[in-house]
Amino acid sequence: MAYSHSEQIFLDVLGRLPGEDEWVEIRSLLQVMAKTGFAVDDPSNAAHVALFAWGWARSTGRADALAAIRAAVAESATKTPALDLAPLRAELEALRKTLDDPQNRQEPVSVKVDLGVLRDALRDSFSMAWLIAAGALLALAFWGGTRWEEVRLAPAFTAQQQVIDRLTAAQHHDSR
Repeated sequence: MAYSHSEQIFLDVLGRLPGEDEWVEIRSLLQVMAKTGFAVDDPSNAAHVALFAWGWARSTGRADALAAIRAAVAESATKTPALDLAPLRAELEALRKTLDDPQNRQEPVSVKVDLGVLRDALRDSFSMAWLIAAGALLALAFWGGTRWEEVRLAPAFTAQQQVIDRLTAAQHHDSR
């Protein structure tokens, strides 16, 4: 049997298949939620449905559940303010008129590139000296980064070594 999204949430929260009388209560609660304007099968409302399912599974009173539903409906109504699209539509219409104007239409420009010339230019610009310099710079950056971390973490390493020495000394002392 296929369950709706909201029914599946109730099943997951309950952790088992509900009995027939529990199904009546679940469907009744979902219908009440739907009548208050709450979209129970909308995936974006899954958190609210899970909250109601959790409360129902732990015997939250009907008045408390209805108050929570009303609060969720009020919250969902305030989350999405109405957008004024008139300025955007005016800008789009002005852009469309500009693009439709025959004076603004231009023929596409075709650019042809000789790949041999491009390859030679790249080969000349990346000479062996540049590659060696880039490798040396990369090695220097790596060395500097490791030194910086060594200096920055030296107090932590010292503290760890002291703890290790203290525990090792205590262990050797106890084993004698």
